[in-house]
Amino acid sequence: MLYPFGAHVAVVEIDRETGVIQLRNYISVDDCGPRISPQIVEGQVHGGLAQGIGQALIEEVVYDENGQLLTGSPMDYAVPHAEMFPPFTTDKTVTPTPLNPLGVKGIGEAATIGSTPAVVNAVMDALKPFGVHHLDMPLRPEKIWRVMRDT
Repeated sequence: MLYPFGAHVAVVEIDRETGVIQLRNYISVDDCGPRISPQIVEGQVHGGLAQGIGQALIEEVVYDENGQLLTGSPMDYAVPHAEMFPPFTTDKTVTPTPLNPLGVKGIGEAATIGSTPAVVNAVMDALKPFGVHHLDMPLRPEKIWRVMRDT
């Protein structure tokens, strides 16, 4: 079993009038052992960050009461776009694994797994003054606006 590890931190700002969440800063430090192709690893991290942040903030599969998929196309399903993201700050630590000759570990899912809770936790911290302790994803603006308005 070859698991990478790391730490992710998100900084968010919430517009009180609209509930729009603006990701102001994002820092990711991951360890996948030696990076054989640093550009590919960086691309995997950036793609994973976009996917995980999108899941936290806008992506949702919706079905109607009969089980009919309502978000089956890009016209109906919210897809993250570049303007949602600040420039990512990424870094690394290098801890080779003794379980293979190259000392490498996977990286493909590391940013996806770390970014979703980092963003949700940042939003929950921002909503703490409103007495909010839990919200289900996605954290869309209307949901945030309603919870801020109702408290």
